[in-house]
Amino acid sequence: MTHPQPMIAGRTFPLGTVRLAPGPFAVAQQRALEALLDIDLDRLLAPYLASAGIGGRAEPYGDWESGGLDGHIGGHVLSAHAKLWAVTGQDVLRDRMEHLLDVLERCQDAVGTGYVGGVPDGPALGEELAAGRVDADLFSLNGRWVPVYNLHKTLAGLIDAATHGRSARALTMATRWADWWLTVTGALTDAQVEQVLTAEFGGLNEAFVELGRLTGREDLVAEGRRLAHRTLLDPLADGGDPLDGLHANTQIPKVLGYQRLAGLAPDGDPDTARFAAAADAFWSSVVERRTLAIGGNSVREHFHPASDFTEVMTDREGPETCNTHNMVELARLRLEHGHDGAAIELAERALFNHLVSSVHPRRGGFVYFTPMRPAHYRVYSRPHLSMWCCVGSGLEGHTRYNELVYTHDGPDLRVELYVPSELDWAEEGLRVQLSTELPFRDEARVVVTSASPTARTIRLRVPAWAELVGLSVDDEPVSAPVVDGYAEVARTWSGVTVVTVRFAPRLVAEGLPDGSGWVAFRYGPVVLASRDGGDDLAGLVAGPDRMAHVAHGRKVPMRRSGIVAAEPPESAVSTVDARTLTFELEVLRERSGELVPATVLLEPFAGIHDERYSIYFAADADPSRALAVLTALDDADASAVFDKVTAGEQQPEVDHGFTGERTRAGGSGGIHWRTTTGWFEYRLRCPDGAALVRARFVDRVSSRRRVLLNGLEVGPARTLRAPADGAGPAEHEYDLTETVRGAGVPGEVVFRVEAVDGADSGDLLGVEVILRST
Repeated sequence: MTHPQPMIAGRTFPLGTVRLAPGPFAVAQQRALEALLDIDLDRLLAPYLASAGIGGRAEPYGDWESGGLDGHIGGHVLSAHAKLWAVTGQDVLRDRMEHLLDVLERCQDAVGTGYVGGVPDGPALGEELAAGRVDADLFSLNGRWVPVYNLHKTLAGLIDAATHGRSARALTMATRWADWWLTVTGALTDAQVEQVLTAEFGGLNEAFVELGRLTGREDLVAEGRRLAHRTLLDPLADGGDPLDGLHANTQIPKVLGYQRLAGLAPDGDPDTARFAAAADAFWSSVVERRTLAIGGNSVREHFHPASDFTEVMTDREGPETCNTHNMVELARLRLEHGHDGAAIELAERALFNHLVSSVHPRRGGFVYFTPMRPAHYRVYSRPHLSMWCCVGSGLEGHTRYNELVYTHDGPDLRVELYVPSELDWAEEGLRVQLSTELPFRDEARVVVTSASPTARTIRLRVPAWAELVGLSVDDEPVSAPVVDGYAEVARTWSGVTVVTVRFAPRLVAEGLPDGSGWVAFRYGPVVLASRDGGDDLAGLVAGPDRMAHVAHGRKVPMRRSGIVAAEPPESAVSTVDARTLTFELEVLRERSGELVPATVLLEPFAGIHDERYSIYFAADADPSRALAVLTALDDADASAVFDKVTAGEQQPEVDHGFTGERTRAGGSGGIHWRTTTGWFEYRLRCPDGAALVRARFVDRVSSRRRVLLNGLEVGPARTLRAPADGAGPAEHEYDLTETVRGAGVPGEVVFRVEAVDGADSGDLLGVEVILRST
């Protein structure tokens, strides 16, 4: 039987050609592999069997896997088995992949239409949509939690099993699924398809483009174009930046599709130009104006205003790991069609700092949010319990280290990232072994074995974070030209040749893209951070709570952060131990209202686990001014907020049990809202002590609503703000009386908004449970 081969358009290598050598990246990959092998496949497959109407013996997993997103992890796990088999060659992974395909094929055959997925009542979704019944909100479609996003994971898993897992059967199953989907959207107008795309749909457009390329079917590529979501594509292609306030990881996968489409169509095609322009505009917006030192982006899963990083620095919910995985994939796609130094730099920053640290190196467990708030911490998933999107991404995403170490320009090789690894380029008769501990040591050795004498150029990247101080071939110093940031070694390679390159990494201070008074320190590619103790790490390893992926422990006041007053900030740093990359940072700290000198120990952030940390430090030549800013942030931090929901933001709403009828969410310019002509409600945590509920609306003259707490209609106990003419911002407080508490479940309050007589409710911006001082 012939198996599909990985199809790489251009310059990167298939996963199976690169193996990791011992080092921190190999450790992270091994932890992901162990977590994958620990998964009970029969439990994971239970939602698929249920959706297909087939009985199964195993109980499904809980958490998101039984909360409406049933089956979403299954697609990730199928991808993970295929990818990890490609990079390790372990037969057990391919055997388990075949078991997954056995059951999924059985489910697909039972449904009979080509559909396969774990979405609750999933087969009926296609019938509803094809009949023109489309009820789409930002994260729900026809009453289901982002079902197309969920189904995309299954399709992507089948495509990965076909390519990285070399399964012809998986390619057939993916094509059958795509044919089913075409019968659904074939019955819809373009406007109706665009309406379907209102709800998060993952990278379905990219998957269709890739599947069309694998099968040679232009109708599948055309469907990828149709699924482009013009609401995002058009403003980007026109040179705009519409990202403020948008859910970040809803947008990134769409742009993966734009990037693929830009590389498929011929030059001069107007659609190609628009896809390329949109991908470029998105890349510039995220990488240049929204990316942090570790390579991540966003807060509470959303793109904050690019001009204001305040929320990023104060919130517990910092950059999301899924976002960074997908941005590295976007970097890879950009590299497929030509050299792109910015893509390599983003990938390096993300891999060396955010992604390698997103899995615990000793006990395993994956990270969802990485807070940038000083002296906060991260939460790790618990096996068999935590079924978050970032667990799925983590299971398959730690194969990314293999993807971008090397690229090629035809027969010439580029060494892009200094990651211990081995490349087997069988087509060119070349084997390359790269050994290095950069930046902990200053040297990298590249052992090139050529099966026969071959003239070629090997280009060794000279990163912007270092100076090239030496290069030798077989211990003989050579003078290699540096062209566009690469040292070029051109020769006839024969037998075994050892190339040794030496660098002098630099320590730099790096501000935020908005120019505000914060600074992080980076030595070479490695972001440095301080340890800030292990006190009150509530939920360090996630429990069963619906919001267990958030580090809910105590916030350390911002005014206690270290302030860097030196100019330039790098001058406040001195080396303690170059072999461990340990440094001292001279800061000022507030003590009893005074600023006093202190020393902070810096070390690589990626090595800090199970502890609070600080990556960013306030920086101002006038430290009293910096202290005033930090104190103002504390004052605005609403430390009395016990729980809150930002209306219209996907994960906060889902985390708080959102339900509703005839309701819509929206947002622009960083402001989110939810309105209804029916009703909607959230379930918020409620303390034992005195508390109240505070809600913020934007009213229209026609708005009419009632508010219920635990099913009881309540009027405002206090109105903090009301529009003079009936239209504008309104803010009300509602007391949590004993009667209200008694009507609900202990520890919880249900906040419900109902429209009156079909009028609109006004736009809810947010609702908070506030602790009251007694």
